[in-house]
Amino acid sequence: MASDHNFEELEAPAKTAEELHISVATLRKYSLIVEKVTGNKDYYERTKQKSRLYSAKDIEDLKAFKALSKKADLTLQEAARQIFAVSDKKAEEAKKAAKVQKEVATKTATVDADQVVKLLTMLQNTIASQNQAIQDLQKQVARVEAQNKKLIDRSHQLAEPESTDSQKEVQSNKDQEAANNITEEQKSDQEVHEEILRKARENEEKRRKQKVEENIHRTLAQMQIRPKKKHHWWDRFFN
Repeated sequence: MASDHNFEELEAPAKTAEELHISVATLRKYSLIVEKVTGNKDYYERTKQKSRLYSAKDIEDLKAFKALSKKADLTLQEAARQIFAVSDKKAEEAKKAAKVQKEVATKTATVDADQVVKLLTMLQNTIASQNQAIQDLQKQVARVEAQNKKLIDRSHQLAEPESTDSQKEVQSNKDQEAANNITEEQKSDQEVHEEILRKARENEEKRRKQKVEENIHRTLAQMQIRPKKKHHWWDRFFN
């Protein structure tokens, strides 16, 4: 009921009592009867100081309640039940509904608890299976590592003789290469010597040929007859 007053103009007890032509104490008495009959202590809006506030509808209901209590041979509680439409039967039904809701909530909580237990059990079984699988995998890895180590050791043992032969072959190749280098050096020295001798012989041959050619030219020059000097006819007059 209080939520219905949020956007309404509310009246203070003094102003409400004035409109009902009753005292503030009587208004407080009526209000308590209404709250008891309705079973709602917060039926009326309240201030921060817990003072009741009344809407226009609340005031109209209280006027009807006051009039009904005076005209008919009814008690204030009976008049309040008629005005505020709250009967003992409805109150009982409300109690039963609340009880049913409570039972449903309890059963739901029990079902939820059973489901949680089942889920936890399944989770524990899954974790146990995973742990077992991890252990099996670790054992397999250990076996594979041991096999690999054996294979590596075996390959090293097989490779040692071959390595020795390879070293011997390399050393033999080095020795042969050194011998070849020495031979090449010796061969180079010999070739240089032969080249020098060849050049000397060629030079000697050139000098010999040149000398022969010079002698031939000198002989030919000596063998040539010098031509007689030609005299002109007028030379006789000058002699």
